Amino acid sequence: MCRMVGFISTEGKPVTPYFEILKAQALHGKDAPHGDGWGGVCYNDEEFSIKKSSKPIWENGKIDEIAKSALLHARKASFGKANVLFSHPFVYNEKGKIWSFAHNGTIYNLSKSKRKDEIDTQFYAKMFIENLKDKDLLESVRTTVKTLIDISEGKYTSLNAIIVNDEMLMGWRYVKKVDDNYHTLFYEACKNSLSISTEPSGGGWIAIKNGEYLLAKKNEFTVDFEVGNLF
Repeated sequence: MCRMVGFISTEGKPVTPYFEILKAQALHGKDAPHGDGWGGVCYNDEEFSIKKSSKPIWENGKIDEIAKSALLHARKASFGKANVLFSHPFVYNEKGKIWSFAHNGTIYNLSKSKRKDEIDTQFYAKMFIENLKDKDLLESVRTTVKTLIDISEGKYTSLNAIIVNDEMLMGWRYVKKVDDNYHTLFYEACKNSLSISTEPSGGGWIAIKNGEYLLAKKNEFTVDFEVGNLF
């Protein structure tokens, strides 16, 4: 169970305002507090940075950078105690890109499939990256979600996730209970940027419905996006 915030933009933007939004959600948002560590990744042209902590985000959290895309996460542990190794996002190198993956939810019945020293999100992220090796982005997500539903025997709260690299941002909402108002995702789109968050920040934010995905891609002057059905 977690809080997540991300953005993609054609121009470099200060990450601090987004970090403060996440900090407020972690401390005062739905089912707060979310104090079992935090992490963030920033992409800016040819630069990439990652920062993680096992401490609550409101105690030592700070990211003072300019980025064209970023993904930030505050953790509320379902499995495993606060540990910097379990702080999202999880980062992988595939197809010449650095992919960052964050998840909000709990997946059960994975003990026979995952390693003992990893949490459900790490298993989720690695499966996505493995599928990405021979599939396109959307098909990789669809295959991963279907497989996790099968392995878990349908026992999960949410498979909501956000992935980002230097050119794209994708988020999807897939929750078990139709009336779930905790595992949510919202987005706000402008001509040259798009933001995504587990909770809206002011007006103008649009809810991603259960079973939908959002895919945003950066061009030279605009950020184009689509919203569609996972299945």
